[in-house]
Amino acid sequence: MSIDITAFLDDFRAEAVDHLHDLDALLLALERDPADTSRIREMFLAAHTIKGGAAMLGLFDVHEVAHAMEDVLSRLRDENRALDSGTADLMFAALDRLRDLVGVAVPGSATPDPERASLVAALRARATAAVPDAAGPGVTPPAAPPSSVQPPSILLVEDSPTVRMLATMQLTDAGYRVGAAADGAEALVRTLEGRYDLIIASVETRGLRGLDLAAALRGSKTRRHVPIILMSSAEQPEDRRRATELGVEAYVRKGSFDGDELAATIRQLVGPRPAMLAGADD
Repeated sequence: MSIDITAFLDDFRAEAVDHLHDLDALLLALERDPADTSRIREMFLAAHTIKGGAAMLGLFDVHEVAHAMEDVLSRLRDENRALDSGTADLMFAALDRLRDLVGVAVPGSATPDPERASLVAALRARATAAVPDAAGPGVTPPAAPPSSVQPPSILLVEDSPTVRMLATMQLTDAGYRVGAAADGAEALVRTLEGRYDLIIASVETRGLRGLDLAAALRGSKTRRHVPIILMSSAEQPEDRRRATELGVEAYVRKGSFDGDELAATIRQLVGPRPAMLAGADD
């Protein structure tokens, strides 16, 4: 099965332009009122979406800059910190570079660029700089020991960019590693080629519908045991019956991704125990 990468690339570029416009407006507003940190989460979501799309398409130049920008915003968000002028200047520079890159970046390649490397290094330095605290000026709190256990990996299949972005953020905040696909056919390829602990798919997703994706996975020798949660915006008894026939683990009403029903189902299927590689017993 092949995927028309050109169509996905065009969709990504159109969405990225919109997100960059939003980021620019939010950053200007935040620069005028640095203490109003409510905008930082929206900026983080936009940068996170650009980074995820670039990673999926192999646009490594775009991914590198968006990732560094996301790390800075994550630090500001988590610590509820005001935006300083130096960080604002770097963020504006990152936006300018992303505008240049989005239209010309080629999937699967990255052109060496000392200026881009310098910008990314400066952003990463901002994201990891020590913050003074009660222990004294310039004293960095001791880091927690790294965990050797990877959190469960979820592939989210949803064709709405807005729902996909918010759901990815909520699942990430809940402690999961999240991959996102806008099309059922793309999700099938990614699942067959990769390893996921759980698939969450909208029944109504474009291309290969959620039920067809489930049928294809259940027919696979190597991925037939991957747990699947199907979500629907409307109750369709026939779809629910078909999901049961396919051995789908759960069929839930589409709503908030941090809702009790879905959260409990995810925990039951993949957490909090250490993640098992899907299909490892095949």
